[in-house]
Amino acid sequence: MAKLSTYSYPDIRFGDAVEITRRILDKFRGTVSVKGLAWELGMAENSGTLFAKVAALRDFGLVEGRGELRVSALAQRILHPASPEEGRDARAQAFQRVDLLQTLYERFEGEAPEDSSLLVALEEITRAPRDEIVRRFTLIQKHLADAARALGHTSKVATQESPAAVQQKKSVASAEATSQREELPEAPAGLYLVAGKARLSVPLTRQYIDVAINLLQTLKVRMADSPFGADSSGDNSQN
Repeated sequence: MAKLSTYSYPDIRFGDAVEITRRILDKFRGTVSVKGLAWELGMAENSGTLFAKVAALRDFGLVEGRGELRVSALAQRILHPASPEEGRDARAQAFQRVDLLQTLYERFEGEAPEDSSLLVALEEITRAPRDEIVRRFTLIQKHLADAARALGHTSKVATQESPAAVQQKKSVASAEATSQREELPEAPAGLYLVAGKARLSVPLTRQYIDVAINLLQTLKVRMADSPFGADSSGDNSQN
């Protein structure tokens, strides 16, 4: 499993973990040895990659057991839910098992930030060295985006806002975004990036340049996937 200080988190994405679980259920009737899973995935039994995948399945609560892996009841509800609501609740429970993701989700109130605020939060929560956080930032950012989508279904209130209230929120958000751009500091040795609602203000190092590139690549993919084009590049709530 991957770790930052005392916090562990899955080393693969939730969707990949669910797909491996599905293969265990479909091909092995829900129970397989670690050796059998290694054969199924085309990996060496003692490889670190296999260990990381199995640990991720356990982190999400998708399998139980050690030498012999059994598909859990939680995974059954995810793979074959009795209703859409049960499936959504089961996916939310899987993410709630990962303390780091649950803590970040609560800190950012269900949002998945893509700027330096996530780096700062990881440093404050885990107390891990900055270089480790930077190396692991991209995967944790993707996990948090997945968690925001899954956990968001359990926290939405089924109420309709008036058009005036919606417009007011849009105006406030626009004003905040403008304020952030205006507050961007001037400094000769820093890396500053504003793209939609994403804001990055960090020291100019090779590691942070990689973070900036990952941020821009994520925004580019979202803009390509969205029917609204560039207007959706700053809307984190839809991705």
